[in-house]
Amino acid sequence: MITYTQNLTGDRTIRQFMGKASNIYMIEDNRQKATFLVDCGMPSDKRSLIKALCRMPPLKRVVCTHFHVDHVSGWTYLKAMFKECEIRFHEKARPFVMGNKRIPFPSYANYKNIIIPCMKASGYFPGPGDLFMGGFYGTPFKKGFPSNRVTFFKNEEPVLPGFKTIPTPGHRPDSVSFFDRESGILISGDFLVVINGKLISNTFVASKKDQKDSINKIKRINGLRFIYPGHGGCVPFSRDL
Repeated sequence: MITYTQNLTGDRTIRQFMGKASNIYMIEDNRQKATFLVDCGMPSDKRSLIKALCRMPPLKRVVCTHFHVDHVSGWTYLKAMFKECEIRFHEKARPFVMGNKRIPFPSYANYKNIIIPCMKASGYFPGPGDLFMGGFYGTPFKKGFPSNRVTFFKNEEPVLPGFKTIPTPGHRPDSVSFFDRESGILISGDFLVVINGKLISNTFVASKKDQKDSINKIKRINGLRFIYPGHGGCVPFSRDL
């Protein structure tokens, strides 16, 4: 369901859609008469997500903050429903998206400190629909991703109207965030998460060094005021990470 809406400059509107497992952000651009999604959730989000999208301008593009199951597997139904839509990933996701590499299993600490607390906070645990209708995309179990209409973007290539693309590797090598300077909004994916109202740096990472460097990078961004995370509510940005 849509839990938060904010008007942006340039006749744009951003909406936070809280899916069962993770957040999806809808950017409605009235000048282009198009809608853009940041991430696309799980198959179990199908009914409510499509209902919301059908009240907006045509869906033009899905842009993924990183290649993990709870952010990408919704493409299994969106690609069938929206024939003109494309899905885009950072170029570092290419070997995982194309099935040449598998994403490693999370550690016990990852489950204990991040994954299970996020599930508890949202009240989500995967059901049969998510497991058997494409729910394994982005995990070690499934090799490959539907390749039609998949494209890749480079580090700071603009992919969302009015937002700057900022690579923020750490959680995944392909993790990216998107910054709107006028509003001060940073869409962080799982680079930063909010658990029980608290903004934290994700400790479920592929590289601790990259994560630390990415944290330092966003602390230097002038005008950053709000974090729109992949998990949890939208919160003011704190440099005490």
